[in-house]
Amino acid sequence: MARKDWKSIVLAVVLVVFARLFVPYNLAAALELKQISIASAGTAGTFYIMAAGIADLFSKQLSVNSVAEVTAGSVENAKLIDSKRVELAVMQVDVMQNALTGKTPFKAPVDIVATVPLYPNVVQIVTLKNSPINSFADLKGKRVSVGSPGSGILATNQIILETLGLSLNDIHPQYLSFAETTNAFRDGLIDAAIVNTAAPAPWIVDLETTHEVKFVELTREEIEKFTEKFNYFVAAEIPKNAYKSLDKDVPTFAVWIILACRGDLPENDVYEMTKTIFENTDFLKGIHPVGSYITLESVSKISSLPFHPGAAKFYNEKGIEVLTKK
Repeated sequence: MARKDWKSIVLAVVLVVFARLFVPYNLAAALELKQISIASAGTAGTFYIMAAGIADLFSKQLSVNSVAEVTAGSVENAKLIDSKRVELAVMQVDVMQNALTGKTPFKAPVDIVATVPLYPNVVQIVTLKNSPINSFADLKGKRVSVGSPGSGILATNQIILETLGLSLNDIHPQYLSFAETTNAFRDGLIDAAIVNTAAPAPWIVDLETTHEVKFVELTREEIEKFTEKFNYFVAAEIPKNAYKSLDKDVPTFAVWIILACRGDLPENDVYEMTKTIFENTDFLKGIHPVGSYITLESVSKISSLPFHPGAAKFYNEKGIEVLTKK
């Protein structure tokens, strides 16, 4: 071999060694899990966007094959946890509470626990600018997208309708995903949509590229019917900078979204996953603005839930006491 070739090889080895010395090395302990599946929702929503970001984070930082699974949403996600077909799931707090107690739509209690608070899903009642719908009561008799079957959105919308004096029988419910809702608006097939999702919601932003959108405001009295009756709803706003159609903040309420997991996952694995998320919040903020809600202060927002012992260990190290499942 020519001397020039040997010099090239030596130089390449030196560069590799140098790179390994100065590139940050992942010191996380090896996980027992060899695969992590995270149940999310449809690809047009924030559930999927955040689940995909967390999966990418785990793959890179914990050296474990991790993927985000497309699902119908919170209710299906809890059922996937129950059948042990996924390890983690993004879901609404209210759906997890129903799963824990075996309340409809669940037939029996689910072995499910909390790990990380993600963000608040704000209730958004959307219609087109030229629509005669200006209040919640105006939805009566209208074609309304209420969420796809198996979604937490549908489950929550049933509560919303009943609390404000309507039911699915009083409207013409359309059981659509986010992407289907956008297309239905464009095709003139629906009059409105009731969703709880992060703001800005990608599907609404997409709709705004072709149609002017209007957000139906709830009154203070209507909002208080939820925040005073249900412990998982909190007062919130749709910020005016979330959508180009807004010129002011829109008062509403929200339900927190969490990252839940199976109760039988190894304690150290869940500890490392929780730690990795909190150590990489800047990365998750880059995935979606709601990543800014992933803070230690947000843990108190879901403190009524039982946590996995691995997550509890991490929070205890930060001086935060949380419940664990008995």
